[in-house]
Amino acid sequence: MTRDTTTSVRVEPLITRYRGLICDLDGVVYRGADAVPRAVETLNRVTADGVPVVFATNNASRPPEDVGNHLRGLGIAPRRWSVVNSSQAAAAYLAERLVPGALVCAVGGPGVAQALAEAGLTPVRVADLSGRPVEAVVQGLGSDVTWTELAAVGYLVGAGATWVATNVDLTLPTPYGEAPGNGALVALVQTAVDAAPHVVGKPQAALFDLSRSRLGTDRPGTLMCGDRLETDIEGANSAGLDSLFVLTGASRLRDLAFAERAARPTYVATDLSGLLAPALRLSTTSREDLVALGPDAVPRIPNGGDEGQALRSVVASAWAARDAGRAVSDDDGRWDEIERQLGLRRLDQAR
Repeated sequence: MTRDTTTSVRVEPLITRYRGLICDLDGVVYRGADAVPRAVETLNRVTADGVPVVFATNNASRPPEDVGNHLRGLGIAPRRWSVVNSSQAAAAYLAERLVPGALVCAVGGPGVAQALAEAGLTPVRVADLSGRPVEAVVQGLGSDVTWTELAAVGYLVGAGATWVATNVDLTLPTPYGEAPGNGALVALVQTAVDAAPHVVGKPQAALFDLSRSRLGTDRPGTLMCGDRLETDIEGANSAGLDSLFVLTGASRLRDLAFAERAARPTYVATDLSGLLAPALRLSTTSREDLVALGPDAVPRIPNGGDEGQALRSVVASAWAARDAGRAVSDDDGRWDEIERQLGLRRLDQAR
């Protein structure tokens, strides 16, 4: 427990305020095959202290056990955590609406078909359709999804099948940069059909609700941690959950500074180690901690304090200026410089 010098009260570590943690994976815990710095040791500390974790990912391509093996291979201790993906949320949605054993076309990685089978439905691949009528089609990410499969999704939807998309993330973080995500593939299908899918992944509520059911926690007792403002953070806000935004993935400091209220997190940190830092909400940053805008219309870096305090001050100051109708520069170069001054670097820049 540490002392907040601005209020002279003792502030406990962030994670101790919550009974359970929902944690994103890509860009938060790992990027490709490699762990994000400080993620593994932080998560091991959290679970050792008795806080359960559900790793909730929009990436539907891999079965949960494969993801679990990846996490254990990174060094995450096998205690008090599980994996939930958007394929499982899609399967749960359809299982409530279709008769047991109903045929559902599975497009995407092996995680899609496995989730449908576990939910009591009968998955069938495009190559095995052979004219068999299906009740629904689930479209998820897969590295070997073909044009033929995307075309089949359109044909099935046009014939009246229920269309469920595991998620509509346009990009996916990789060690080499951003790659097309499932949302890009869904958009391709939408160019050929006059329909829109039912989406179950973040920022929709289904994946958050499924994760909380695993944790056994209520909304006030659950914290969401993610790296994407438009999915992790906006979804957490819509689901009534507090959130921690980390700067190790897709969304950057400039994105956070210009976030609308619906996509603003409760807390911000450089990385997952922020779970062990003082629980200081962005919304309660005092006027004394706000910093002035420089002549270039970006917040000045405050003198003194630690990295976390400086980061909170910069973000809260940008929000306060924008909410008051003042102009804040959106120049990428200036915000990149602020990131460097704060000691923030993209993972690909750090390699």
